Amino acid sequence: MKSLKIKYFPCLLALAAGIAGCDNVDEPYDAIYMTDAQNTSYKTITVDETPQGVEFTVSSSVKATSDVTIELEVRPDLLEEYNRANGKNYVMAPESSFSLSTAKTEISAGYSQSQPVELVVNSTEEFAEGAIYCIPVRIKSVSAMKVLEPSRTLYIVLKAPVVSKAIYLGSGNIYKVPSFKEDASLSALKQLTLETRVYMNSFQTRDPYISSIMGIEGVCCVRFGDVKIDNNVLQICHDSYQPAAVDRPFETGRWYHVAAVWSGASWDIYIDGQYATGIPVAGETIDLTSDNSGGFYLGASYGGGRTLDGYIAETRVWTKALSQSEIANNMNYVDPASDGLLAYWRMNAWEPGETSGNVVRDLTGHGHDAKGASSNPKMMDTKWL
Repeated sequence: MKSLKIKYFPCLLALAAGIAGCDNVDEPYDAIYMTDAQNTSYKTITVDETPQGVEFTVSSSVKATSDVTIELEVRPDLLEEYNRANGKNYVMAPESSFSLSTAKTEISAGYSQSQPVELVVNSTEEFAEGAIYCIPVRIKSVSAMKVLEPSRTLYIVLKAPVVSKAIYLGSGNIYKVPSFKEDASLSALKQLTLETRVYMNSFQTRDPYISSIMGIEGVCCVRFGDVKIDNNVLQICHDSYQPAAVDRPFETGRWYHVAAVWSGASWDIYIDGQYATGIPVAGETIDLTSDNSGGFYLGASYGGGRTLDGYIAETRVWTKALSQSEIANNMNYVDPASDGLLAYWRMNAWEPGETSGNVVRDLTGHGHDAKGASSNPKMMDTKWL
């Protein structure tokens, strides 16, 4: 490998990474760096069971002429800045949950890469459900050569599956949320986000070919299909604002995450945490107290029709416009006490209704329980990363 010639570009990288100071060097120099961090700043490990390990190495830009000792350290203090710079909400893993196989490694003379160092996740007992943990591992010192600053740190991301359940929605089990109509503070919302995970068994084949996911007909509805689009295309509706993700048709038999975001400036669709399409709006407000066509439904609309044939889970209503990163980072779970979270139905459990049917509790404590028609709804086991 050739020696690295670092002049102005690394200075910009160093400043972007929040590193104080930068040598304006014209001459090439040999450098030490985290091998994986040359391509991306992070490395991901899926923790299905423990212990679970991941290996990484340290490299030099040239073959070492003598043994080079590298000292490593875990740096929790770097995570806040990393999250801010990359739109993440990673949490530092508890100190007791992981270990490094060694705090020192070596690049032997005649070689350009160290022996592997292993980070082992020993336990997930202290992990919070749905949180994504991260461990910043940094080159602390080297016995020879310089460290390439933009590749000094590797962020090891730990993804633990969220194991839960989902409830089937169909013509025999649709849900209503009657309490929205009783809260006058919800009559003129400047911002709104509707989001859920959805799994379709089939799409509607009868005119108007609509499978309703959630919302109020004509006010804030998330659905598949319409007379003017295919029945497997996601569409969101508020009066004449009806953007549809026509280039992203859905399939049956798999899970998706969908979100509809009303910011007051636009009405946007996100699919699996990524922006799909949207339309500008003129600053109108959303009325969640509306009783139009029966009010707020899960799995239906239009007075209980246009039903869904599928499952939903992790279903939420927010009184704010979530950003793309907020959606992408929290598809599997959120804290029920999150700011702006109006209602949260995980759809992983139900209770018998007072007289018939079933109830799915609103986990926020705001009392917006979803009331379903079936006395014994079908459920599906789920597992998401």
